[in-house]
Amino acid sequence: MQRACAARDFQEIFRLVNRRTGASHAAMAAAIGKMTNSRVSDVIRGVRGIRGQGVIERVADGFGIPGEMLGLPRRPWEDPPGSVDATGNGNPHLASVLDSEPRARAQYAHDNPRSLDLLTVAGLRQRVQDLDARYVSEPSTALIAEAGQCLGQLGHWQTYTTTSVIRRDLHAAQAEASTLMGQLVWDASGRTEHATARTYFVQAETAARELCDPIAEGLALLRTAFVALYGEKNPRAGLELAQRTASTVKGYSQVLGGLAVLHAAEAHAMLHERKDCERELGKAERHFDQVSGSDAAAPLFSPSQFGRLAGSCFLFLGDAFRAEESLVGATHALRDGSKPHAIMLSNLALAYIRQRKIDEAIAALYVAIDVVGRHRGGGGLNLVFQAARELKPWRDAPAVHGLYDRLMNLMVVG
Repeated sequence: MQRACAARDFQEIFRLVNRRTGASHAAMAAAIGKMTNSRVSDVIRGVRGIRGQGVIERVADGFGIPGEMLGLPRRPWEDPPGSVDATGNGNPHLASVLDSEPRARAQYAHDNPRSLDLLTVAGLRQRVQDLDARYVSEPSTALIAEAGQCLGQLGHWQTYTTTSVIRRDLHAAQAEASTLMGQLVWDASGRTEHATARTYFVQAETAARELCDPIAEGLALLRTAFVALYGEKNPRAGLELAQRTASTVKGYSQVLGGLAVLHAAEAHAMLHERKDCERELGKAERHFDQVSGSDAAAPLFSPSQFGRLAGSCFLFLGDAFRAEESLVGATHALRDGSKPHAIMLSNLALAYIRQRKIDEAIAALYVAIDVVGRHRGGGGLNLVFQAARELKPWRDAPAVHGLYDRLMNLMVVG
């Protein structure tokens, strides 16, 4: 918020207030005064800006932003006792919640559930979204407890909530938190705790259907497909779930549709159905060609995804050369030390091993081991050890000995 105010980036200021507080466009317009809902929407979408001094002053006053942050004189409300500003030092302004203590609000609502409001639910949803953002680069075991607390809090509130508006937001939070919890449990178990993960994903699907949210429902379905494909090793079931995902999100998200089709392609590859696999890869490319910034699932998209999944497909089809081509291209787009990064490097090592490029395989595996050691991702761990098993014909080579020592280290540290 401070950076956005310093740059007078009102699109970002409005977006932060809308996202962090859960305030509707109508509530934001009313707080500013002399502004319509449609203009608030236009500012958030970047279609219109905020320029007039009088309008900027009303934004500061309506959102509780101190004058200094927007290059304005000190606002009249900044001095009286008991008032608050956007830095969290007071109260009645809309944006003061940006830096308030959401956990304290949640605790108060836990003790007094009839007081639950949209801002408190929005604060808990933000906690869940922050945990989700950390999932790709941190050990799942470090996140499970807090995710479980969020789920427990949601269950408590749902017992008391009566208003339809708050119930709707609780369903949205339930879908997000249950999907995340399923991911965490499955990943922390080394992708072996299938039944528990499925239970959470079913909870997420149910909440998403109550909400009539095809994106949330599709994401839960896709995560269930991962369990079938990579945990239960059941490509037929995974294929069906990926196809259901694509059908559920059709017309709503090119990103999620493309990911669903990519995993359908991988299921076909696992079944050695090359023609069907390549057809689905082509469909996935067309989905991704149509991705826009307004896609509801845009945060799930990464330029490396197509190459990573295509490389995995070609490995299952026994075409290590094409797998290497796809995966090497993806490495240029993904070097972030995340769980997907570890999976990609491990698959690249497998592609090298199957072409007898042992030096290249060992180099890729050393990096993969370093990455996995930081976040303990179940998918990366499994593939690193699979690659090590495939190196057994070269186990007498000094370089392979050194790699095995690193793997032993990884096991001891884990």
